[in-house]
Amino acid sequence: MSRHWLFSATLLVALAIAFVSARPALAHGGHSATSQTFTQAIGPYELAITLEIPTATPAPLYLTIVPQDDVAGATMTFRAVPRGQSFEGAPSAQVQGLPGPQGSYFTELQLDRDGDWDVEVRIAGPKGSGIARIPFTATTQPLPPGSLGLFISLGGLVALMIVSIALSATYQRRQRAAPAWTNWLLGQGMFACLIVAVVFGIQQFSAAIQSAQAASDPTAATTGLGRPHANVALRTEPAMPVAGQTLTLTLDLSDGSTGLPIEDLTPHHDALIHLVVVDADGAFFAHIHPPRIAPGRYSIPLTPDRPGRYTAYIEIQRQDSGIQVIEHDFEVGGVASGGAPAAPPGLGMREIAGMQVNVTSSLTPLRAGRQATFTFSFGSGGAPVVDLQPWLGMAGHLIARSADGAIYGHIHAIGPVAPSGVLASGIAYGPDIRFVYTFPQPGRYQLWGQFRHNGQVVTVPLVVEVG
Repeated sequence: MSRHWLFSATLLVALAIAFVSARPALAHGGHSATSQTFTQAIGPYELAITLEIPTATPAPLYLTIVPQDDVAGATMTFRAVPRGQSFEGAPSAQVQGLPGPQGSYFTELQLDRDGDWDVEVRIAGPKGSGIARIPFTATTQPLPPGSLGLFISLGGLVALMIVSIALSATYQRRQRAAPAWTNWLLGQGMFACLIVAVVFGIQQFSAAIQSAQAASDPTAATTGLGRPHANVALRTEPAMPVAGQTLTLTLDLSDGSTGLPIEDLTPHHDALIHLVVVDADGAFFAHIHPPRIAPGRYSIPLTPDRPGRYTAYIEIQRQDSGIQVIEHDFEVGGVASGGAPAAPPGLGMREIAGMQVNVTSSLTPLRAGRQATFTFSFGSGGAPVVDLQPWLGMAGHLIARSADGAIYGHIHAIGPVAPSGVLASGIAYGPDIRFVYTFPQPGRYQLWGQFRHNGQVVTVPLVVEVG
């Protein structure tokens, strides 16, 4: 009996090796990820939608919807079809927005095949309506190398153990001892199966470690040949926008080699596109995430509050390529209302969204070419604020732009990256959020720190001089 317990224990060890060597999912997007988050402004509502993509089909596609603002009274409708097919007649799932503090909403859609898919998101509520189409790819994950050998050896080990137990019971009923040669042969067979299972298990475990290391390498996406650069055609509707009136900003993305619409954007910090729009003097600032409405086409409403020249910074990441930032200018007409806007403060204390925010720098005065750490410290009523929420997968984002618009930087906060979907709801940051940045050249810079508190995005503007 002790021999059987020994082999049972070794079998469990071999099975454990097989299970721990499962292929990991990539965090923060990427075309191999099984979990991807898409933050988009769909009409007047901004939603962070996490897709739990199955690794084999047919299977359900699970959706977690986290509103970035109030969706009370809004109806959200979801449909999924293979890319290129019509949404007409496709099964739909509906979610109703509830009043009160916004949490997470859940639904699911059915996938019947591998390949490229689109999820259509429609939302209609008291604030208005909108539509977006989210692209994703469902791929059946192949078995890791050596899986067949591992399964065969484990199956052989189990079969030989069953035969050994059956023979032992048979000879016990006959009150006879089993022949020595059968015990020897079965023992050798089980030992051989165990050795083969351990070898293949170690091989899979090593492959899993290497895959995890590659997935966590931030340069992994840029080590290959990459994709051609993206071209962006920007247009406004109306063609000559007027200050104070809503315009529609449309971006058409095309491949720099073929000219075809780009359909291989991958989520970068929970969004397919980060669009930052700033006017010439930095008084107007918007960090928004336009929804995809057609192949390669993204569109979003925007209300500029003053006339003049605006710059749109379009930040994207294609599969197997690095991040690309594309700039486009557009003009806004009309007449300025009111006086000139007050210049944002520099370093120091200010009050925003009911909180006291103190901004400090590790380097004073600031110098070009020297690294500086900016700390945003949050307090309220004399107590530190420790319940800042993740936004776009991070504790905070810092946009830096030179006053002439020639230099643009998007910096992420130091600290752990928040998980996607509902798991992010238990993550909190504060009271100190830090960013590290090196100004490339002297001059005046406009900075905007962005954070999330009580379900609202809080923007902290400041201006600094760099010598």
